[in-house]
Amino acid sequence: MRWTNKQRPRPLRSGDLVAVVATSGVVHPKRLKRGLRSLRRMGLRVLEGPHLYDRWGYLAGRDRDRAAGLQEMFCREEVKGIFCARGGYGAGRILPYLDLALIRRHPKVFLGSSDVTILHLALTQHAGLVTFHGPMVEPDLSRDNNPLTRRSVRALVLNGRAFEGTIPGHFLSRPTRIEGELTGGNLTLVTSSLGTPFAIETKGKVLFLEEVNEEPYRIDRMLTHLRLAGKLEGVRGIVFGEMVRCRARVALRGFSATGILARFARDMDVPCFATFPSGHGRENVVLPMGGRITLEPRGEWSARFRLRP
Repeated sequence: MRWTNKQRPRPLRSGDLVAVVATSGVVHPKRLKRGLRSLRRMGLRVLEGPHLYDRWGYLAGRDRDRAAGLQEMFCREEVKGIFCARGGYGAGRILPYLDLALIRRHPKVFLGSSDVTILHLALTQHAGLVTFHGPMVEPDLSRDNNPLTRRSVRALVLNGRAFEGTIPGHFLSRPTRIEGELTGGNLTLVTSSLGTPFAIETKGKVLFLEEVNEEPYRIDRMLTHLRLAGKLEGVRGIVFGEMVRCRARVALRGFSATGILARFARDMDVPCFATFPSGHGRENVVLPMGGRITLEPRGEWSARFRLRP
């Protein structure tokens, strides 16, 4: 079943118990421990989820175990939120083993990004939950050089209130307000959802896309794939996150990642913005998937944003 009315999870409070789970790649224990300490400094109690330190090849345990661990954390009443440890690869492999109808009956904060994109699509579209695309415990919360990220966590995840501010960036096309329900995530994962029961639904929504470690021609290919699949028809706007280390082996003028986005935006009849500080860069600002975004120009090289769950 697909849901149009989204359930907003209860915001976290000081003293709440949050579970940290590994849905994808193998965790790095030392970096993860630093991230766990960061959560405790936020006033949260931390439960290390089942199979958190498992290893099965390049995955954090077997598929059924990772799925069972995530579902258990949704169902345990004392757990008020779920934070993903890291990305990598493997989240899509657990989808056949999740009972999304059961998860819908236990809405709670769910935070992660990168490979977790496919879980956001499943939870928002098939369980009807508002989820949070944002910092991972190991790579993001183990560092303290991302103040905007941390402020967004406190506003949206811990207090359940809107988060707003002004950021550098510019509209690649049609510099007018972008407003609507958010969907999207990592471009590779969004594209790979096509042809599956969890294919991204974009009509009437604002599409967010970010990427890491992909050459510009691959970004071109994936954007073209989305266009040919009809996933760019009827969107209210496109917000590009950071394209981190997306460089060509052989540079071609006008065909950098930035150039590809600009060329692509010129062919769109909706506003396109770059670059929102979310994804794989230093900052990974929380984006409420299934929640709302407003983004409007403030001069040529900055924009004002407002996010609310």
